[in-house]
Amino acid sequence: MKRKGWFIPIAVFFVCTWFLIMYEQSTNEPYLAHTSNLAQLPWDKDISEIQQVHFSAHSSSFVAERIDNEWFITNPIQSIADSTYVYNVISQFVSPGLIHTIETEVTDPSSYGIYDYSPTMTLVDENGAEYTLIAGSAASDTTYYAYSPLTRCIYTIKKDIFDFVSSDLASWRTKQYIPFNPEQVAKINVTTPDTHYAIEPVSIEGNKAFYGENLSQKEVDELINFLSLSKVDQFIIDDASEHIISSYGFNQPNLKVKIYDFSGNATVFSFVKIQDSSSYYALDHSKNSIYKVLFLLN
Repeated sequence: MKRKGWFIPIAVFFVCTWFLIMYEQSTNEPYLAHTSNLAQLPWDKDISEIQQVHFSAHSSSFVAERIDNEWFITNPIQSIADSTYVYNVISQFVSPGLIHTIETEVTDPSSYGIYDYSPTMTLVDENGAEYTLIAGSAASDTTYYAYSPLTRCIYTIKKDIFDFVSSDLASWRTKQYIPFNPEQVAKINVTTPDTHYAIEPVSIEGNKAFYGENLSQKEVDELINFLSLSKVDQFIIDDASEHIISSYGFNQPNLKVKIYDFSGNATVFSFVKIQDSSSYYALDHSKNSIYKVLFLLN
């Protein structure tokens, strides 16, 4: 009976020792051994670290650059960027949603539909380091293959990430074409085919307002509201020649607005009504850029 009494503790000891050995073996194995095809992020950046965005696809190529915390298009034209759109583009790629690693040490990604003209996104950080992803052919209904030159790996990535990025330059540009800040306006000269009048800021009970001689306050408020809110409906042409400017009717505009700041500098815009339409063509004289705008004054 005494031998039988020792049997149970000895059996328990051997069983516990066996479980301990098996546990140690399992913890010594790499964590990703059973999930080796799960993609590891090639980078994980903060949006505030990104200074430039380069995107190309087929014949389109754009560069946006952060200058003094404002985003500008620097290629193929010089223009203020739509900061919200650029921010949303960057947010897709600072921590790209890669799904699986398909192949490593890739020297020729063309078998995955990746070529020189494939959609390519490059983020450049404040130290000049570049982070590039290139989209390839469809891996499934919801994913593309993607190649990272940094890691030389092929991944799968959600289609939504690359599909969000437009190859239309208009999507990257600000639609706020008139740089109008009421606090910085010293005077506004307005010319129509029939008359010319000036609008100036005044202080009414400590509040800034605008006053125009021979104009009702409603007319003045409508003009200020238009200058503050008018947006581009369509970008027509940049750096237009004098011949093109004339062909759009800007030699005899329906309205010409000259906005002065307190240093005496002026920005000038002319407007021509489009025939059989409520829209107008707008000319930015500083850039010779022509836009189509959705509304004007009554």
